[in-house]
Amino acid sequence: MKTRRYDRRRGGPPARQKAEAPSENTPFQLNIHKRVRPVLDRIGIPEPQPFVPDPYQVEALEKIEASDVLVTAPTGAGKTYIAIEAIKKVFDRGGRSWYASPLKALSNAKLEEFGRIFGIENVGILTGDRKENPDAPIIVGTTEILRNQLYDAMHRGEDLQVDLVVMDEAHYLGDEDRGVVWEEILIYLPTRVRLLLLSATIRNAREICDWLEWLRHHPCSWVTAHERPVPLFPLFLFPHGELTPLSSRRGLHGPIREIDSRAFARRDFPDVARILDALRQANLLPAIFFMKSRSDCERAITLCPSKPQKPKASGTDDFHHRLRELLDRWPFLESHRHLPILKRCRVGAHHAGQLPHWKLLLEQLMQEGYLEAIFSTSTVAAGVNFPARTVVIPQSDRFNGREFVELSATDLLQMTGRAGRRGMDKIGFVLVVPGRYQNPELLHDLLHSPPDAIQSQIRVNFSMVLNLLLSHRPEEIRTLFSLSLATFQNLSQETETRKTSERYRKAFAQWLPDMACGSPEALAEIRPRYMQLQTEQKKARKALKRQTFLWSIQKLLHPGRLLLSRRGTPYLVVEAPEGDEEASAGAVRLAFPLQWRHGAVRVHRINGRRIRDIGEKLPEFPDLSDREGWEVLVAEQAERPFRSLFRGDTPTEEPAPVQAVGSDLKEAALAAGSLPCPRCALYGPCQKSTRHPFSRLIQNYFAHHAEIRTIQEELWRSFLHHFRFLQAEGYVDEHGYLTRDGLWASKLRLDQPLLISEGIRQGVFPEQDPALLAALIAPFVMDRERPGEMQLSALVWKYPELAKPFFTLLQVLHRLRERLQNEGFTTPPLPFWTVLVVYHWAKGEDWDTVRNLSGIDEGDLAMVVLRTADHLRQVESLKETHPGLAASAEKAIEAILREPVLVV
Repeated sequence: MKTRRYDRRRGGPPARQKAEAPSENTPFQLNIHKRVRPVLDRIGIPEPQPFVPDPYQVEALEKIEASDVLVTAPTGAGKTYIAIEAIKKVFDRGGRSWYASPLKALSNAKLEEFGRIFGIENVGILTGDRKENPDAPIIVGTTEILRNQLYDAMHRGEDLQVDLVVMDEAHYLGDEDRGVVWEEILIYLPTRVRLLLLSATIRNAREICDWLEWLRHHPCSWVTAHERPVPLFPLFLFPHGELTPLSSRRGLHGPIREIDSRAFARRDFPDVARILDALRQANLLPAIFFMKSRSDCERAITLCPSKPQKPKASGTDDFHHRLRELLDRWPFLESHRHLPILKRCRVGAHHAGQLPHWKLLLEQLMQEGYLEAIFSTSTVAAGVNFPARTVVIPQSDRFNGREFVELSATDLLQMTGRAGRRGMDKIGFVLVVPGRYQNPELLHDLLHSPPDAIQSQIRVNFSMVLNLLLSHRPEEIRTLFSLSLATFQNLSQETETRKTSERYRKAFAQWLPDMACGSPEALAEIRPRYMQLQTEQKKARKALKRQTFLWSIQKLLHPGRLLLSRRGTPYLVVEAPEGDEEASAGAVRLAFPLQWRHGAVRVHRINGRRIRDIGEKLPEFPDLSDREGWEVLVAEQAERPFRSLFRGDTPTEEPAPVQAVGSDLKEAALAAGSLPCPRCALYGPCQKSTRHPFSRLIQNYFAHHAEIRTIQEELWRSFLHHFRFLQAEGYVDEHGYLTRDGLWASKLRLDQPLLISEGIRQGVFPEQDPALLAALIAPFVMDRERPGEMQLSALVWKYPELAKPFFTLLQVLHRLRERLQNEGFTTPPLPFWTVLVVYHWAKGEDWDTVRNLSGIDEGDLAMVVLRTADHLRQVESLKETHPGLAASAEKAIEAILREPVLVV
C-alpha cells in the first residue's frame, strides 16, 4: 500500500475545522463514541486456560529437528516458548546451546528465566559486563560476544562447540548500526550448527530463508503467526473530549480529517493530565506514552495529577511495599529526583538518559501492575519490556539523532507491539491524540501496512579485516563476501551491471596500450588517489610558502626594521620578538595621527601572521617619548616608496614547522611519483577535462561507476582499501599475513582499533595508573559530538594535570588520524570531558559529583562508563603481549564498574 505523506510544515491534511480544546478550568467529561462503547466492554482479564501450544509453535519445534527455522510472530505471541523447548531437547541429548540477543538487559533477564527452568548451574552468561559459568551447556549473551567466539574458533581452526544457536530479535539483521554483526554471525556459523531465528514480523522473511539456504546449503523453514495474541483497536481522542475510533470502513474516521494541525502552536504540549483522565474514565490504563524527546518525557511526568487514594484493601500499601523492596535492593535510587513523582502519581520517565536500574525498577513496577503510565521515547520502543493496555502516540514523527522523520511501519509496529498484556488483557489499544506534528492519516495507513523489509547492512571495518586475516587468505575473504545478504539481494541487478561493465571494457580496449594503469579497474582506484595526492601537494606547497615566510621574517624583525601589515599599513619595529616563531614584535604605526599613551608613542604587538612584507632597516629612530622626532619620521616615510627587502639575516637551519611541512610535501610527491600517472601517455585527457575522446569516456565511466560496481565488488574494493592501509601501517606484511602488531591488534574488537593500537604502540597509555588509563580510553567510546557537551577551552585551564596526558595522546595520534581522514576513513571526536569524568569516577568520587562535572544525563554518563569498560576489556585481552597494560586495564575495570553503573 502506498502511504500518503504530508509536509509537517504545511500542517498535514487540508484544514477544515480548527480543534478547540476546553479551557483549563473546564471540568473534563469524556464523551465516548457509540462505536467505541462495545469495544470498551470487551476490556477484562481473560479466564485462565491450561497452556496449549499454538499451531505455529508446534510447527516450529517440528521443523527445527530437520532444518534451520525462522519464526516471525507479533510481540508477545510466545516465541520464547519455542526457544526454551528447542534448547531443552538439545540439553536432554547432552548438547550445548547459545542464546544470542542484541541487548544486555535481555540477556540478563534470560539468565534468570533459564536458570529457573534448567538450573542456574547449567546456564552461563557472556556480555560486555558479565562473564559467568562460560562452560555451561546453555549460554546466553550478546551477539557481539558470539561473533567474537566465531572469530576465535576460526583462528584456532576449530569448530564452535555448540549444537544450537538461537538468535532473538532477528530483525536486528536490518539495523543500521548492529546489522553487520548479525550478518557476520550467519556467514561464519558452521553449517552443522542448527539455527533458530526469532523475530517480529518481517516483510521479506521468505527472502531471508532463501538466502540462508543459499549460504549454508541447508534447508531453512519459515514459520509465521499473523494474529496478535491480544487484538489491537486504534482510538482517537478529540481535544473537546470525544473518544472515537481512528478508522472506519471507509478509512480514517471522517471528523478526524477536519482537524487542522495548524491550530496547535509549536510550543503546545500534550495535555497529559486530561489524557490520563480520559484513559482512566475509559478503563484504558496502564498506558505507555511515546514522546518525541527525553525532555518531553521529563516534562510530562511533572504534569501528571496525583493518583487518587483508595482504601488500603485495594492495594495502595502493596505498591509502597513493592517499591520499598526494590529500593532496598538498589538503595542508590533512594535519591533519584523522580522518586517523589513516582510515589505520588504512579508514573515514570523511561529513556536513555536514565540510569539502567531506574529503568529496570520502572519496568518491574509496570509489569506487576503498579503504575498508571510510563513516558518513553520512541527510539527505545524496540528495547522496552513493559506491556500496557494502551499505547499513546502524540506525534507521527520521531527524532533519528539528526533530524525529525516520519514514523515508518516498523517504528509503529514496535511501539504498538506493547499494547495489550498477554494473560492480563482481552484487548489492547493505541490512542492517537492530535497535535502540531500529528498526521492521523499517516498513522492509519501505517497500521495497515506491512513492516519494512530487511536490507543487508554489512560493511567492512578494520576490526573485521584483522580478524578475518587471522584465519583466511584474501581470496578466501572475497568468497565470504560473495555469500553476504547484500550480494544475494542484488543478484538480479548484477546481470545488468555486468553488461554495463562489459560495454565500458570494450570502449576502453582501444586505449589500453597507452594507459599506464593498464585497465579501467585500476584507473578507478589509481586516478582518485593521484588526484588526492595532487591536492595534498598543493596544500603542502602553500603551507610551506607561508611557514617559510613566517620563519624568515621572524628572524628579520630587529629594531629599526620597516614592515607592512596585511592591510598595507607601514610599521617600524622598536622591540625584537622573544621566544619561538609565533612571538610578536613591538612596532610603531607610521601613519597620522600618531597614537600616544602615557607620554610615549603607542607600541603595537605584531606577529608574523599579520605581516605582508618586510622593508629596509633604519640605522636609527627616535626615542619613544620624542613626539617631534616621530612626526618627522612619519612624514619622511610617507614621501618615500616602500622597498621590499626579503633577504639577508636568514639563518641556515630551518625550524621544525618548516621541516614538517617540507616533509609532508616530500611524502606526497614521492607517493604521487610512485603511481603510473606521471608517465602515462594519456595524462592530460585523464587528469583534465578536455575534448579528447578519452576524457569524455572516463567522465562517463565515473558518472556511472556506482552502477558498474556490483555489491560483491564494492565489498571487495572496501576490503582492499582497508587491507592496504593496514599494510602501510605495519599490521599486515607484503604476503598478506598479520604481523606481530597485527596479531595483537586483532584482539581489539572495537569500532576504532587502529587509534587505540597506535596509542599502545607509542606507549601513551599508562601501565601504572589504572584511573588515568581508563580516562584516556574514555574518549574513544564516543561516536559523535553530543549537544550540550562542555567546551575544551573551558576545561583545560581548570584541569591541567589531565590536559597534559590528553594532549600528548592527541599529538601521538594526530598523524594517524590525518592519514585515516585522507584515505576517506571516519575518525571519531575525542572529547576531553570524558577524560575528566571517567578519571574522577575511577578515583572514587561519588556519583553525584561526577554527574555534575559531566553536565549530561546520568543514563548517558552510565553509558560512557560501561562502554569504557568494554574497551578496557579489549585491552585486558592483551595479556600475552602487553601484560603490564592488561593488568592495569583489569584494575581500571574494577574501579569504574560500581554502583550505580553496574549492579549484579
